Parts: sequence; C-alpha cells; structure tokens
Amino acid sequence: MTNLNRFWLSLLFLLLAVSLALPVFAAEQQIYTIKKGDSLWGISQRFIQDPFYWPNVWANNPDITNPHLIYPGQKIRIYNGRIEFLPAYQEAAEPAKVMEEPAPVAEAVAEPLAPEEPQVQVMKAAGGGNGFLLTNETPLGLLVDSVDSRVLLTSDDVVFLDMLDPSQVKVGDSYSLFSAGKEVIHPQTGEKFGTMMFELGFLQVISVSGRTVEARIIDAYREIERGAQIFPYLPARKEIALKKGQGQLSGYLLDSQQEKLGLGQNDMVYLDLGTDSGLQTGNLLYISRPRKASELALDKKNAIPLPDQLLGAALVVDARAKSSTAFIFKSVSEIYVGDRVAVAAE
Repeated sequence: MTNLNRFWLSLLFLLLAVSLALPVFAAEQQIYTIKKGDSLWGISQRFIQDPFYWPNVWANNPDITNPHLIYPGQKIRIYNGRIEFLPAYQEAAEPAKVMEEPAPVAEAVAEPLAPEEPQVQVMKAAGGGNGFLLTNETPLGLLVDSVDSRVLLTSDDVVFLDMLDPSQVKVGDSYSLFSAGKEVIHPQTGEKFGTMMFELGFLQVISVSGRTVEARIIDAYREIERGAQIFPYLPARKEIALKKGQGQLSGYLLDSQQEKLGLGQNDMVYLDLGTDSGLQTGNLLYISRPRKASELALDKKNAIPLPDQLLGAALVVDARAKSSTAFIFKSVSEIYVGDRVAVAAE
C-alpha cells in the first residue's frame, strides 16, 4: 500500500470516528427545569460535581443579574461539563433530553431562591499564614529573646516570652506569632480601620518559671524576629464546614495579604465585617461592584437602578470581632480593594 493510500484510508477512519461521535455528544445533552429550592450551587454540584462552578454560570449568562435570582420554570442545558441557561425561544428547538417537566409557579412574581447549604467540607488555603486586621485586640505578650544570638529565628528554635499574665501560661500551651504591618484605611470612610498583622508561625511552651516562659517554635511561615507579638493560637485548618449566613449582611473588601492591585482566585483578603456583625467562619461571600452605567441609564428622566456586577466568591476562614479574613475561591473578573462583599444568606 502506497503512502498516499495510507493517508486517504486514515482520513476516512477519522471522518467516520467524528461522524459517529456527534450523535453521542448530542445524546449527552440534557435540559433541566428549575424548581423551587434549587440554587446555582446545588445545580452545579448535582450535574457537574463542582459546587464552585456557579460563578461561571452567571458570568456566562448575562440574563442572570444575581446568583440568588433563579426562578422555577427556567430551563438550563447541561452538556460537556457545562451549564447554560436557555432563553425561552430556544426551548422548543433544542434536541435535548428533557429530564423533568416545568414545576407550576403559583406566584405572579417568582420568589428569589437563596443558595442551599452544601453538605461538604471546603479546602482552605494550604498551610497557615493567613494573617488578620488588628482592630481592638491586645497581644498576650512578646517574643523577647532566644537561646542563641541569631537575628532570624525559625522552626525548632527555643525562645523566651514576656507574657502579660504568666500565671495563665502552662507547659504545652500553643500561641501564634505575628508582626505588625501597615495601617489599613477604609476605602469608603477614609479613616483608619486597623493594622495589617502578618502571621509568622506558632510556638509551644516548654517551661514556666515565674515570669520566665520558655517556648519552642513549632512552625515558621515567615522569618521570625525578636519583638514578634503573641496571640491565641489558631490552628491551620485545611477544611472548613460551610455555614449559611444569617440575614442580610454586606460590607467592603479592605485589603489583601498579597498587597497587589488586581485580585483573583486563591488570594487572601480582609473585610470590614466580623462576628460583631453576625459573620461566621465558613460563611460564603459574593464579591461585586456597582455596574458602570451608560448615558441612557443615567438619564434623569429615565434613570433605572442597575444590579451590581458580580465578580467572584470567597470563603470566610477567620472571623474576628470587627474584621475577618476570607479566601477567594472563584473569580470571573478582576477584583479590587473597595469592592463590595455580601454574605450568601438563607
């Protein structure tokens, strides 16, 4: 057989394979009709086994102005690991398998649906070193010296602590080490909100004799020096149970651990919401900013309120009294300091 014949034979087999695959692809398409109680989170989990896919759903479907607002009777198409909403005029033309009939909708105005609580554990940022914004907390003490003369300290080094209340310290206690960074200014008020605190590592007390407290550094996330501030130990959890927010709660993104202009997926950020406001570790957050309106939309005679532009989602990994630390797990557009955050509530 000549090389030319081999080429044409190979091409024929390739065309046959493609033509046979096309019906299979079409058969894999499914149409699902949204029912009361559905959410983008639950739909993403159910059909493509990725609950964090939902920001892509609303990013690629401009008709969805808010991920809360999906309605019974809307139709979605699931194919090739993707989910997309179908405009009404496409429903009859789609050659897809209809999974369920539309649920009857009694109300004239559909009821907005809140995301359901996923029964899963969520991966946090790997390791420790999240940091936090210091507002009204007071350090428990200072790292004042070490057993040798080295300037930079690290894991397994033995150090001495000056604790505010040594009587409350016992062998085996663990504490986190932090260093103070810049002052953080609130992007809306222009006033000082707090101080950036960088997590350096943590240590464990090995002996207590009066005011002399000796400890060993167990792990170091950054370089540790004398003068590091001591705070209660917060274990570096790799999994956090998700919790629904209670009520309507919104605030602003104040700063980031990376201290860069544009933020996105896998970045750690700090918020002006804390436990005093009702925020909890494990809450999910939507990140958004006011939409840039056209001249027609801004016209005084025809001015209409426009929904915010949704940018991404974050998970609260450390909620403190006045502020919290969150991990951006999904972004569909660049995120900036000053963008809004809102808790995914019931």
